[in-house]
Amino acid sequence: MEYLILQKSGRLKQSVNFSEESLDFWDRRATISWRHTFFDHYEEASVILDFSGRVLLLNQAFEKMFDCTQQELLGKPLIFPFRNLQHEFYKLVQCVLKGEKIVYQQLLRQRKNEDQMFPAKLTISPVYSSDEEVKGILVIIKDQTEIDEYKTLVELQNETLETEETMLLDITKHIDELIILFDLEKNKVIYTSPAFERKFGTDLITLCHHPTLLRERFEIDKLEQLSHFFTCTNRGHRTMELKITDRTTSKISWFLFEITPILELDGTVKRHISILRDITELKEKNNQIKHLDQLGAIGQMAAGIAHEIKNPLTTIKGFVQLLSEKTKGEYSDIILSELERIEFIMSEILLLAKPQTNISFKKENLNQIIQEVITFMKPEATIHDVVLKRNLAPIPAVSCEEKQIKQVLINIIKNAIEAMPDGGSIRIKTYYSDGFIRMDILDTGKGISQERLEKLKEPFYTDKEKGTGLGLMICYKLIEDHHGTIHFTSEEGKGTCVHIKFPVEH
Repeated sequence: MEYLILQKSGRLKQSVNFSEESLDFWDRRATISWRHTFFDHYEEASVILDFSGRVLLLNQAFEKMFDCTQQELLGKPLIFPFRNLQHEFYKLVQCVLKGEKIVYQQLLRQRKNEDQMFPAKLTISPVYSSDEEVKGILVIIKDQTEIDEYKTLVELQNETLETEETMLLDITKHIDELIILFDLEKNKVIYTSPAFERKFGTDLITLCHHPTLLRERFEIDKLEQLSHFFTCTNRGHRTMELKITDRTTSKISWFLFEITPILELDGTVKRHISILRDITELKEKNNQIKHLDQLGAIGQMAAGIAHEIKNPLTTIKGFVQLLSEKTKGEYSDIILSELERIEFIMSEILLLAKPQTNISFKKENLNQIIQEVITFMKPEATIHDVVLKRNLAPIPAVSCEEKQIKQVLINIIKNAIEAMPDGGSIRIKTYYSDGFIRMDILDTGKGISQERLEKLKEPFYTDKEKGTGLGLMICYKLIEDHHGTIHFTSEEGKGTCVHIKFPVEH
């Protein structure tokens, strides 16, 4: 075959004839040179062995990794990196001769002249000749140190995340605040803390999936405002007060509802976290303070009025009695009856107004006091076809003024009898819990509406034709004087329960 060699100017310089054999030689030499250059500059440490484990060829990366030179190892058995694979080498050769590729993950290989190990990944594969015959073994070694360090770092970070997640779960599991995570894009609650189930006996996510069940179970004040409050994408922090009534127990709870948006990297709000703090007790205490302030103001005013009325009232009553003896008129009896009613009202007002400084508190058994009141009220209850029942558990003695406790019980039982014109039953229950003696008085009367329940503490509130509205006020005051609490729950058509609580020590 003739080849023309040209000068740069394009003129013919000379012609050369090559035989097919010589061309094949130069092609193979160029190919070998190219392959050798590629192998030598391959970034992974690589070595070619014969079937007895002697070095045929190695690259620069291998020399650098094991601090050796090709001249040192060429034609010699390669032992130092593979000491713990010597007993397996024969098996490896057999696999390679079959054309198999073997990968060893995370095996430690010892460096030359160093008592040091490092993690490595070995890929062992056959080296073929041009006629597809296996002529040697190619071993590629990849240092896994950085990868293992990265994996260790990732594992450490995962452990840290798991620890933090466990801590967060422990925190949310044991705090009383209700935590809600809301997804604005999906428009649904995606997380609620366990406190919600402890508080209401069910999970909010379940209730949200069944809106009818939610409405049947709870009466939520400002529901429309709450819905807008929840779905608003405003980036600011928002708060509102929320009143929730559990229809199954008629229990009213007040919550301070706080929403904090969770900002994405682009500043948009896709989720927000809500915290509901139960402020029912705080509300009750504030109401008690307002109630006491009202009682104080009314008491001061009433005391002055009562004193001003009492003196002329006594004079009028005396003269009416004298006139009635002389005239014996029927109107005199009516006047005296009404004057006595005024005196009774004045005495109740003074009871509210005067601080009870001369009260003698003694350790008493409330069950015994209740039994005596039931015996006293039984005739009146029988007349109105009302049955008095008791369920009295063993309770510790409590420091109290017996007459005042009896006055409270008689007032409540009388109100209950009046609430059952067609008869019914009154059950008095006592039990001890968490350092308090608790007393529940349940009737089967007509019940009290929610609107009226909220007004029971108001001065002079009554729905009775001849009522003064002072009876319950006196009950509240006497129980508060004993460092106790009193509150009402009721369901229209089913009855009312009066809950009284006394501390064992105060």
